[in-house]
This record gives sequence, C-alpha cells and structure tokens, in this order.
Amino acid sequence: IVTPFTFLMAFIGIPAGLLLSRTKRYRKIYIFSFALLTADMFAVMFFNAGTPDFLGIVVSFLAGLGMGSIPTVNTIVVQNAVPKRLLGVVMGAIFFCISMGGALAPAILGSAMNAVYARKLSESLPHGLRQAADEATMQSLGNSRVLLSVPAMTALEKNFNGMGSQGPALFQQTVRAIRISMEAGLRSVFLVSAICMLIGFLLICTVPEVPLDAEPKDNRKG
Repeated sequence: IVTPFTFLMAFIGIPAGLLLSRTKRYRKIYIFSFALLTADMFAVMFFNAGTPDFLGIVVSFLAGLGMGSIPTVNTIVVQNAVPKRLLGVVMGAIFFCISMGGALAPAILGSAMNAVYARKLSESLPHGLRQAADEATMQSLGNSRVLLSVPAMTALEKNFNGMGSQGPALFQQTVRAIRISMEAGLRSVFLVSAICMLIGFLLICTVPEVPLDAEPKDNRKG
C-alpha cells in the first residue's frame, strides 16, 4: 500500500527539478504540493477498518506526488535566495529543522495516539472484564500492537479461554474494542498532522515569487 509513496518520494524530485530549471518559478509547485498533502491528510482521517485497500494506494500515491517535490524545491529555492557566502549556513539550517522534526514529531504524534487510545479503550472494553481478567491481562490490552503479533494474540486468547464459558465472547468483544481504540488513536495522529499541514500550506501561500535566475542581494556591510 505504501509502495507508491516510497517510489514517488525517490523519483518525483527529478521532474520537479527539471520543471524548475525551465520555468524558474517555484511558488505554484509549492502551493500544489502542500495543498495535495493537506487534502491527503484530511482524507486519511475518514479511513476505517472497512476502507478498501485501493483507496489506501490512491492516498499513498498522492502523498508521494505531493511530498516528493518539496525537498528538491526547498534546496533549490534556499540556495538561490541567499548570497553564496551563506549557503553553508542555510543548508545547515534546513537539515537541522528536518532533524528536529524527525525527533519531535514521533514524540508528539505518539503521545496523541496513546492518550486517545487509552481513553477510547476504557470506554469500549466490555462490562465486567476488569472483574474477570487478571492485572497482567489488563496491562497487555494497553498496547495496541498486540493486534500485530500472532503470539501475543494467541496468549491473550488463551488467557480469556481460562475465564470460563464467558471467555470466548469477552475475547471477541475485547479485540473489537482494541481495534476501535487503535482506529481512534490513528485518526488523532492524522488530525494533528492535517492541522500542521494546513498551517504549513497557509504559510507557503505567503511565500513571494522570486525568479531563480535573479541575483540574491548581499546586505553585508563592509
């Protein structure tokens, strides 16, 4: 499902660079890319367990199309917006911001997902589960990744089967509650991301159009 995103992220920078070299204009590419990514993020918010796989592929394709051109455009625009003596500084600033984003985003988005997941799970778990399950089983439900592990799911089902005749029914209800909670947590991740993308899009719309063949001004006093 995410293959189109990976492929386009690696490829689309080439035609974007060629387009920039021909037109010497970048503002429309910026606006198109950020608008596409913003719409993509808001679209993913409405995904659920019943969403067809082909819609995920379409969204992945559009995300790669929008995201793939941004690094190339950023580099070219920044390099042409400052005097040559500052190229090292601005390129360092770009990679610093990318590194900070890569470090902060997982922490922020992960915290949002975990908080929503825990709240939704407490609301969705079947009644009477806390009285029937032991503390270790209840703690294992706090990790949504149990759904992705066959051994963990097998162990969880075995624990529920040991609760007597009500165990299998409680197990099915609990798995459904975990899935609903994980879906809510993921939706919160894409909501935060969509808001950030919308802010980025609005900021990009204010970027002035400066021809790339224009000579950057050096305001250094000497």
